[in-house]
Formats: sequence, C-alpha cells, structure tokens
Amino acid sequence: MAQRISVSFDKEMSLKLTYPFYLHKPTMDKLEEVFGIKQVDQPLSDVRGILQTKDDNHFQVLSDTGNLLHEFTGAKFANKCLPGDHVAWVKDHCELELRDQHPLIVGTLELTNKSTYGMTRRGHLKYLFTPYDKKYPHFIVGSSSKDRSKNLIVLVSFDTWEDTFPRGNIQQTLGMSGEEQAEREALIWQACPWRYPKFEYQPKPVKTLPRLALTGHTFHIDPEGCRDVDDVFTFEQVEEEWKITITISDVVTFVEDGGAVDIMASLIGQTLYDLDGRVVRPMLPAEYSEQTCSLLPGKECCGVSLQFVWTGTEIRHQSWALTTLRVNESYSYEQFQSSSSPYKTVLQEVTSYLAKEPVTDAHDWVAQMMIFYNTEAGAMLKKAKMGILRRHSEPKWEQLEKYKMHVPELEKLAFSSAEYCLAEEEKTRHYGLTTDTYAHASSPIRRYADLVNQRVLHQLILGSNESFIVPQAMYDMNQKAKANKNYARDLTYLNAIMTGQTEFQGIIVEKKPRENGWIKIKLYVPVWKRMVSTTYRAVSENIVLSRDETTEIDVTLYRETHINCAFSPHSRNWKERVVLHLS
Repeated sequence: MAQRISVSFDKEMSLKLTYPFYLHKPTMDKLEEVFGIKQVDQPLSDVRGILQTKDDNHFQVLSDTGNLLHEFTGAKFANKCLPGDHVAWVKDHCELELRDQHPLIVGTLELTNKSTYGMTRRGHLKYLFTPYDKKYPHFIVGSSSKDRSKNLIVLVSFDTWEDTFPRGNIQQTLGMSGEEQAEREALIWQACPWRYPKFEYQPKPVKTLPRLALTGHTFHIDPEGCRDVDDVFTFEQVEEEWKITITISDVVTFVEDGGAVDIMASLIGQTLYDLDGRVVRPMLPAEYSEQTCSLLPGKECCGVSLQFVWTGTEIRHQSWALTTLRVNESYSYEQFQSSSSPYKTVLQEVTSYLAKEPVTDAHDWVAQMMIFYNTEAGAMLKKAKMGILRRHSEPKWEQLEKYKMHVPELEKLAFSSAEYCLAEEEKTRHYGLTTDTYAHASSPIRRYADLVNQRVLHQLILGSNESFIVPQAMYDMNQKAKANKNYARDLTYLNAIMTGQTEFQGIIVEKKPRENGWIKIKLYVPVWKRMVSTTYRAVSENIVLSRDETTEIDVTLYRETHINCAFSPHSRNWKERVVLHLS
C-alpha cells in the first residue's frame, strides 16, 4: 500500500511531518522511533481519504493509492476543505481530519476589480485572488499595492478558512499580468510549487553495502553539457563475446529513505526542464544531481547495474549487482554517432536485436538500452509484487485510423497517457512496449518513481525478505507527471502567443453539439502543439455563424482553417485571456 507524508522546513532545515490516519503500524512505529511522532486517534467514518478536484465543483475522495472512495458535486459540501486535505465524509459533507501542507499557490490578484473585501490589521485593502489552478477556490488576500490599473501575478500561502473565502498571504509578487517574464515564472510555479530552500547540502552514503567493481571501458552518451548523468555503459571483450553492463546511478545510497531530501523529492516528483533542456526545478539539489550522484568521469561512482553477455547474435546470462565504477569517457549524441569508438558497432548490434529492427541513431541506441533496463527491472518488481510499474492502454482504434488518414501528426492523441500503477496489481500491460513489466528505474536523479523502484531493487539484489511500502500516492505521481508535460506544452503556447502574432492555422478535429443549437469545435494548432476549443452557433452539421452572425463558416472535419486571436484582459490566466475566432 502507498503512504503519504507532508513536510515543511524551517530555516535550519528541520522538518515538521504530518501524516494520515491510515498509516500501517510498521510505518507508525518507524515514525515514532525516528522522529518521536505518535499517532493521534481520529473519529471513525465510513469514508476517509484525500480530497481531490480539478474544478472546485466536482470532488472525489481518494484512497492513498488513488482509488475512488466517494464523489460528490458542489463546493459547499467540501465544507472548507482544500484539495489534498485528509477528510472524512460524514452524512452529506466533508469533515477536515488533517490539513495538507499546501504549497504556494500562483494566481492573479484582482486589483482592477471594483470590489474589495475589508481591511487588514495593517490597514491594507483586501482583494480577490484567483488561482491559476482551477482546483483551488478564490482567496481573499491583503495587499499594500497602490496601483489598481493592472492586476498582479502573485504567490499566496494558505492561512485560514473561517468565512466564505479562504484567507491567504502574499509571499511573492512575480509581476504584472500579461508580462512575459511574470507569466513564464507563473507557469513554473503552477507545474511545480515546491523548491528546495537555500542550504549547503552535503550528501553522504547512508550505509556501506557489498559491491562488485566493474572492469572494462565505461562511457556515457548524453546531451551536450549534461551535468546530471544517471546512466552509463561498460563494455569488456571476453574472447569472442562481449560483457556489457548498463549502470544507473545509485541514488538510494545517498538519499535517506524518509529523510528531508527524500521527502522534498517526493513532493517535487520529477525534475522540471524548459524547452532547451535547462533544469528549472531539480528533483534533487545540485550537490546530489550534478555532483555526488552524477556518473561523471574522474571519480569513483556507485551504481545499480544490469550485466549481460552479447554473443554476437543474442543476449545471455543477465544478472543484477550493486557496483562501483569509474567513467572513462563522455560523449554527446553527435560525438558518439561520428566517433570511431570500437563499441559503437556492438551497441548498434545489441539495440537492433532488442528493437527487432535496424537501429542507426545514437539517441535510439541509448533509448533501447534504457527500455531493456527498465523492462528487466520491472520483471523483478512484478515477480516480487513490490514497487511501481507503468501501464499503457490500447489506442482508440477508430480515432487512430481517422487521424492516420487525415492528420498523421495527431496519431498520438488516439492513445491515452501511460500511468503509474502498483507492481502488485493484476493489470500492468504497457501496450506501446508490448510488455507487462515496464518500470521507470533508469532515472532516479530525475524521477521519484525511479528512486522508489531503486529502493526495491536494492532489497531484491541483496536478498532481503522485507516487504516494501510505496511511500507516495499513485494519484500524486501521475498528477506530477501530467503537470510536467503540461508545462512544456504551455510554454510552447506562451512562446507563440507572446510574439504578437494573431493569425494562425488550425485543423478541425472534433465537433460536439451543445444545447440551443450551439456546437463545440476542437482544433489542433500545429505551431502551438496543442488542442484548443471554441463554441459557435450552428447552421447545419458543417456550417456555423461568425461571432457577429453575418458570415457562414465551413467547419467540416479535418479542414484547415484560419484562427484569429483576440485578448480579454479579465480572464483567470493568460491561456483563458486568448479568445479564438474562426475565419
């Protein structure tokens, strides 16, 4: 079963933990032993779990593994509880049992709104605060700002909720609404509202473990300038065969399970990158991700390794080990592709064997080796029924065929996103990779799921019979992965909008009738790399009226059409301020 722990830091990096009422006894005993924290009895309830919502209207109460326990509609029944809070459903409403440690919330301070909401004790006016994330309600916050001609983008911390709206306190002002830099910062905070406090981190081994010293030639292939290297390859020729080792950085050795860095890493979920590959929010501090745990040349490194023999025609004798190694060389993808390395041909042969087709690009060579490592790791987890796997359902076949015929670029939209699931679950099929045992295990520097799985691999390699409790909710892991993807997509959209261009090309991909003769039209805009929607009054199945109802517009499926953008200054955030017009 998964567990959830919330954390906050003070200036000395001491941490305060809060945790739910349904922790297993071994976990409770460990918390009491390490931190001196004891469980507090809570009143019984038929439904107790974590409150979640996407729109502050339709709510769900989930178990700590993301299973639906109860759902309801109406914010009033949430009874002043926020998403992430631990609640009990009593009769017809929620009762707060444990307030979550809510991160800073980014949104718009509505200074241009004519309404104010009283005064603070310091004599500052209180204004409406509208979070970018629709799962949060509006807040009331005080501000000393004198300029009410433009709204501000601010970060707000939750204070109390005693009246109609929750109270919040402004912690930082990012800038004015519509300013490009402020909007970029807002996207970062929306995708990842947690970051490490400034602190001098000093990673040290948690414990000493028996390790195999690797021999042979070791190198890594990564983007130019990469500092957080978490995978390397070791090649050693033995007569007519090759002993090949895939090694992943042993992050578990330096990140204590349940320690301050570990808990913060679980809250961040995975490293956030910008479109150029620059680290925006690291899952681990640079002292870990770019120094101690990074597999860079010139130092002795610890790894979790999958070793096998390549006979020239097949893979044999696979084995796992905790290892030590020294990296001999660093390559960018382009450097390795054009190099005369004696290992290039062997790597191409191995990855072509794994892919069951010729593989000729260095990026794909690395990708195939990582898939192999992750699939073999997943097989161990599945057999032990511990850890986290990735599953992926079949595509919507009818939709896929239509996209193939009309808009091949959209084929991926016929597939649902892969998701995390527990290794103990029955349904773990990954359709895209045609396996039941795919896991994220090759990037423990960048993804928390990989770090969790590496802890399980440690146990299995060392032959431990202890059970393993996944320390974070599946719902949280999937949500954090989705937020990471949304950040890249929204950044692309913002880049296009901020150029000042107002005309774009779109492709009509879906139509849905609405009430009173209106129709919702979904369009794919290639330059934005995203789907958008708009609503028009329908004349017939393929004809709608323009906004002023003077012109008929053809909206036949898969037709290319021009889109004009206008901007409404009073909407919730920059995306909603973009108003689309078909022409």
